[in-house]
Amino acid sequence: MAEKMRAEERATSPHCVSIVICDNVIEDKATNNKTLVSLFNQILVHALPTKYARMFVVASLTDGRGKCPITLRVVHLSSAREIARVDGELDSQDPLEVLDLVVEFRGLPFFEEGTYVAEVLSESAILGQRRFSVTKPKEQSS
Repeated sequence: MAEKMRAEERATSPHCVSIVICDNVIEDKATNNKTLVSLFNQILVHALPTKYARMFVVASLTDGRGKCPITLRVVHLSSAREIARVDGELDSQDPLEVLDLVVEFRGLPFFEEGTYVAEVLSESAILGQRRFSVTKPKEQSS
């Protein structure tokens, strides 16, 4: 019985149920409910390199137990170049609760076109990923 209790008390990494990329997040202070504004999967840029003014990544996590390290990072997929990273700790008291991780990035540097990924990790294990692309507008032929 004591062995079972110790196993249940150990911290475990949460499960990522969703990752959304958007322009803005509005949070109701009374309920903690969030409104996600202008969800997107593509960023159009006219020149590279460039800095993207503002972007939010919202990850919903559940089934965690105790304290565990959490990293949210943005990576260019083909080159594996990390362009942004936020490290923190998640403390889940109830494995049934869903915790929303909201991260605002300002001035994200994009050096090349292609596929990028916003990913949530815990101790180097990927919990979830969301792909998005950075592209220049196609030139129209006359």
